[in-house]
Amino acid sequence: MSHAVWPSSAEVHAAVAERLSSFLDEHGGAVAYFGRRVMSGDNGVLAEHPHSVRTVLVPGACIAAGGDWRLAIWPTVGSECLMAAADLFDDVADADPGSDMDNPGVLLTAAAGLLGLSSTAVVRAIEDGVSAVTAASLANLLGVEFARAANGQAVSLQSHQNIDALTAYRQAAAKSGPLGSLMARLGARTATDDVEIVDLLGQFGARLAVRDQLRNDMRDAAPDPTRLKADVRAGARTVPLVFAGSTGAPPDLDEAELVAWEIGERARVAASGGLTAALALAEAERLGILAVLQSLEHRGCATDGLREFIG
Repeated sequence: MSHAVWPSSAEVHAAVAERLSSFLDEHGGAVAYFGRRVMSGDNGVLAEHPHSVRTVLVPGACIAAGGDWRLAIWPTVGSECLMAAADLFDDVADADPGSDMDNPGVLLTAAAGLLGLSSTAVVRAIEDGVSAVTAASLANLLGVEFARAANGQAVSLQSHQNIDALTAYRQAAAKSGPLGSLMARLGARTATDDVEIVDLLGQFGARLAVRDQLRNDMRDAAPDPTRLKADVRAGARTVPLVFAGSTGAPPDLDEAELVAWEIGERARVAASGGLTAALALAEAERLGILAVLQSLEHRGCATDGLREFIG
């Protein structure tokens, strides 16, 4: 197995944040404002104390593929813009509590701007010494993988009241897996044009994203959620809620009745095994991640830093 010197998470976050902040300043307006707001939340790259897996995944995949992580800073900036756009699209689609929904048109427009800037950022990798051919490949990866994720998200947003837990899992994988694959492939392709290594790192990113999606769905359905999401009230088609047969709040409840119903429903979902089902599927993804890492190691890739993503 090959070994490489991995930078600290703080070093990566600082380098990406500096370039990302300057990049947003170049464009300004609502696009920069909402981009900063998203990237400053949940320990994001622009937060006071950043700790974001998606920020270090792109440089990490670059190192694993044999490259210098600093070549992946612009691709990481592009990934951050794209993921911020995806978060804003989700805010509008899900109407989560705390979202700025006074004018969803503004959110959609800002998200579109961030999506456009993501491709601009990745091709600027040329400024750090990446070849024009590689930069073109990065831009292509960005578009193709995001389109795959959008297809998966569109399916999950459609009305599917009678799906089973396996279908809910497949839908979660279809919308989150391509985004994880995108981030890992961006880093890998920055370092190498070896299709096999890029594909394996794409599999790593996809499985990591699906595992994290399942964990998020568990937290969003738990009796003691760490953040308020609309999943339980809306009857979202996530694995824990589908497994437990949860279909959303009854109509015409006042706020006090709705709060009481949600407390009871969250407890029922946990007692029905919904959280356990999601946890089992997340563990299956973890085992898949370990298998991918073994394949990468057999090809001489440095995976020490990637193993830290597993937790």
